[in-house]
Amino acid sequence: MMERMRLLLLLACAPLAMHAQPLMPVLLTDLPLPQQEVSGMLQVDGMIWICLDSGNPNKLYQVDTVSGDVLRELELTNASNVDWEEVTTDGTWVYVGDFGNNAGARTDLRVYRFPLEALSGVSDAVVVDTIRFQYADQSDFTPVLDGTNWDAEAFLALDDSLFLFTKNWVDERTHLYALPALPGDQVAVRRDAFDTQGLITGVVRNAQGDIILLGHSRESTAPFLWTLRSPVGHLFFGGSNTRHPLTVSPLQAEAVAQLDAGRLLIGNERTLEHDQALWTVTLPVGVRQAGTTRPAVRIFPVPADRQIRVEGADPGRSARLLDVHGAELGTVVVGSDGVVDLPLLPAGEYLLDLSVRSERSRLPLVIAR
Repeated sequence: MMERMRLLLLLACAPLAMHAQPLMPVLLTDLPLPQQEVSGMLQVDGMIWICLDSGNPNKLYQVDTVSGDVLRELELTNASNVDWEEVTTDGTWVYVGDFGNNAGARTDLRVYRFPLEALSGVSDAVVVDTIRFQYADQSDFTPVLDGTNWDAEAFLALDDSLFLFTKNWVDERTHLYALPALPGDQVAVRRDAFDTQGLITGVVRNAQGDIILLGHSRESTAPFLWTLRSPVGHLFFGGSNTRHPLTVSPLQAEAVAQLDAGRLLIGNERTLEHDQALWTVTLPVGVRQAGTTRPAVRIFPVPADRQIRVEGADPGRSARLLDVHGAELGTVVVGSDGVVDLPLLPAGEYLLDLSVRSERSRLPLVIAR
């Protein structure tokens, strides 16, 4: 019995990767020709800001999501654009990642930092701080074009650190690196790895704390999103992870931002197949309510088959089984100790709507056969 319980706990804590139905991007607007190499995107107070990659000015551009017009330009006066790939914020500072490194040979990797208020100010220029960094585990800087695992186009600013998600040309995975979010010389230390099955080009964290990775395959440029649900602290890959292919392909999707509560904004670079443009994608319904302070609720085993246990579930109450879009599939009854007998369901991802500690909750449920 003890050995069985130990196995259930291991399964519950193990990272889980599932494939979901494709999502259909909707075209919002083309972007003007000077914006053909959009590489990073940030939404602040309804304003959409983009950065452009190598060979472009050291500026951020506020763009209109209806017309694509540039509404405002902000120059980073004491910065240079070697290869800007991402822009993010921690709510106090804006960070611009100059860490594009397609050949793996750069020794001048940088992140520029400036106060968030500059985006809502009237000045068209801002002086920035500089965070210089190197990867702790890179010792060979021999250039190999599109043949390195030390390229990066995505990062987050969280707590007191920056978290980089690498664009691995060699194995199409991503490595997670962390470095202090402070000006000066820093070292990026590898924390984790995840098999993304493609090249990661952007990342955004939503209001519920889920992390969404944007990327595309190396050979076919088929775009996709990864939703990393329920990360604990900085263990970003340890929850329920779902891969969503996008139906517009090929598409060199390079930038992602949160547009509103249920939608993402995606930007693509100009290619033979598509002009540079902004798209919106609606993700499946979320599984948690924002602002909750209740204790964490856990379903195990993960994945499940015909029976689960929900910690804290109110016994004797009915629960609804939903698909990921919120459509009801049936009802079940919660037994003693939170045990729920499930009907025979196809393998995949579902939601369980039930009463936990006298409050309604929607929890992710994963079925495997």
